[in-house]
Amino acid sequence: MQRIEVTTKPNGAGRNWLEVGTFEVDSLGRKQWVKKNVPHQETKLTVDRQYSARGETIDWIVLIPENYPLTLVKITYDRLNPKDLEVLWEPGVSDQSDDSRETKKKRAFELAAGNAELTSLLQELLAD
Repeated sequence: MQRIEVTTKPNGAGRNWLEVGTFEVDSLGRKQWVKKNVPHQETKLTVDRQYSARGETIDWIVLIPENYPLTLVKITYDRLNPKDLEVLWEPGVSDQSDDSRETKKKRAFELAAGNAELTSLLQELLAD
């Protein structure tokens, strides 16, 4: 699961909020955001919201499962910039590349060298 932590400001100038949805390309070739839901109403997401003492901000923790099909964005709205999108998570984009994973496996075996029990346990756990 991917963990996203973000703070939003629901009211006033420079307010922002979270949405889940997809980017679709229209007939003119422009990329358009299509909202499907909000994170706290999406059943596949695990969401924890913590409001500040005066309710000025919301601290979010969102747990996204591996196969989640929608994109999570933070939308900022103010008079000068009516709708600014910041992509927080996108399906198919992984923070951990296979190369990095192999490097970490190799490092784990290096650290376990000399300990037969730990080496065999690593082989069991990391068998592909």
